[in-house]
Amino acid sequence: MDYTFWTFVLLSVAALWYMFSLFIGRSRLHMRLARFRSQGRFSILDDALSNDNNNGFAQDYRAGLSSRTFDIAINIEGGDSRPGLDSEEVRRIMETRGVSFDKARLIRQQQLMQRNGIDPSTGMPLDPKAVTFGR
Repeated sequence: MDYTFWTFVLLSVAALWYMFSLFIGRSRLHMRLARFRSQGRFSILDDALSNDNNNGFAQDYRAGLSSRTFDIAINIEGGDSRPGLDSEEVRRIMETRGVSFDKARLIRQQQLMQRNGIDPSTGMPLDPKAVTFGR
């Protein structure tokens, strides 16, 4: 009886440790997938990417700056002629902090709001002279 209890406890701790390591390692997985995309090993848009070498969105996609929530493949397939994303700052945040593309975009947006005198958590101006109506 005592043997089965401790076996159960040990297996439970091992399972929790495994799930915790998977949760922590997901940002590293995003970075590895981004590197595969940048090296052309994981590209699902090979035809569109090979035709648009000078397209900014194609270059950003190759660099791994795309995700399920911010998919730029639609821009590439649609032949979007805009210059692409502000990718240098997002890429720098991804590399220095080791975060995913979506998290790096969020951090960049919060930094821009802070620089422009807007509270990133509420979206309200930080200027004491600002007048707001409502809340």
